[in-house]
Amino acid sequence: MMKRKVIIPLFLLLSFYLSQAQLIMIDGETGEFKYEEVVQEAGMSKGEIQERAKRWLSEYYVSEDSVHVDSAGISRLCSNKIKWILIKKGIDIEVFFDVDIKFKDGKYKYAFSDFREGKMVRGELQSMSLKTYIDRFPQAYHIGIEEPIDSEITKAINSLKYYVTHGAMEKPEEDW
Repeated sequence: MMKRKVIIPLFLLLSFYLSQAQLIMIDGETGEFKYEEVVQEAGMSKGEIQERAKRWLSEYYVSEDSVHVDSAGISRLCSNKIKWILIKKGIDIEVFFDVDIKFKDGKYKYAFSDFREGKMVRGELQSMSLKTYIDRFPQAYHIGIEEPIDSEITKAINSLKYYVTHGAMEKPEEDW
């Protein structure tokens, strides 16, 4: 009987902890949010991959954000507006992040990193790290911020992979 009294609270505590799991990828070194992967594209040259990634970046993130291109890759400051729910109130925030894409023959490596919450003021970014922004709220509300960001970044990553492979944006399926 004593074992049950100990096991049940431990089970409840564990289930609560797991329900608060984080969606956004965490960099093990810095503790900041980061998505990165090396993607194989057999049969494609470095130039082909670079050209397709550059076109994807300009088509997917249509804005005046800064772009830096060199022989190793492309990097760009991008932004995305999201809405998250705090209790019952919708809060609009703009999330800024860096997209870096590096190339080699037959593969490329993307990284979505340095996530920040902020706004552009007179051409200058005024922001704080997304981790700092999220940590200001109680743990129970973190998932409400993380879910829309994770969803948008996952959608962007899937779009990048499709574009590099096929050379065009994926056509949405018709909704019946």
